[in-house]
Amino acid sequence: MKNTQHTELDRAEGVELPVWQAPNDDVRLTLNGDHAKIIFEVWDDQAKYSSHCGVLEFSQMWGIRCERNKDLSYYPNMSDDEYKSCYWVIPNSSWLRKLQSERNQDFPDWEKFDKGEYVHYIVQSNKFYIEIIAASIKFSRLLCNEQSKP
Repeated sequence: MKNTQHTELDRAEGVELPVWQAPNDDVRLTLNGDHAKIIFEVWDDQAKYSSHCGVLEFSQMWGIRCERNKDLSYYPNMSDDEYKSCYWVIPNSSWLRKLQSERNQDFPDWEKFDKGEYVHYIVQSNKFYIEIIAASIKFSRLLCNEQSKP
């Protein structure tokens, strides 16, 4: 059953990727300090793999969580799009608000020292949604080899 209580809160908006992420493949997630990297297979044409992989790099990461076996009703208020591939942004994220509230209780002046403009991102893998709150995201391509493949 879809959760219909979300309205503007937690509405997911797609951001088109300049490549076609292979939709049924897993991704490789690596974490290093407050940085995360997601590497994924790319198709040139339907079901034809490219020699390049797509890379999403997140910096100043605040939080990460993964859940499996979800379908697109995971966020019932997703914007409609015609993208072959995208990641999603939650401009009005209840999770980010919760993290900010918790941090305000422990460190009331944290925003004087931490100038990050945090965003809630969602990236889809084969059976997982990977959610990351970070200050920035960067897309790039790299030549795939056996070590870089997810």
